Amino acid sequence: MKYIITESKAKKIVFEAIKDKIDELNLYRSEFDSFIVYSTTVEFDDLGMKSVLIEYDFSDGRLYVDLEPFQFILSMYGFDSNDEELKKLFMDWFEHYEGIKPDYVDF
Repeated sequence: MKYIITESKAKKIVFEAIKDKIDELNLYRSEFDSFIVYSTTVEFDDLGMKSVLIEYDFSDGRLYVDLEPFQFILSMYGFDSNDEELKKLFMDWFEHYEGIKPDYVDF
């Protein structure tokens, strides 16, 4: 059975899948200094590189995303980590949920 869906609907489905993964991982959303951080810990003092999965830096407009937890979702939709469309997807996702458009994405 084949289904035809619009590009905007497909994007919405991916956005929801990313949000569901964040919820499944019980990530904490924190704001401090000039950052928005989605991490596995709630304490600011012991944030390490392994605990931060998504980070937005207001000072330079950079959105960092650790792709490892999202690989299954991304492979379902045909993205790979070198894909410029993947960077655009995360920029659009972040703008949709946070209301902030990143200047660039770093993986």
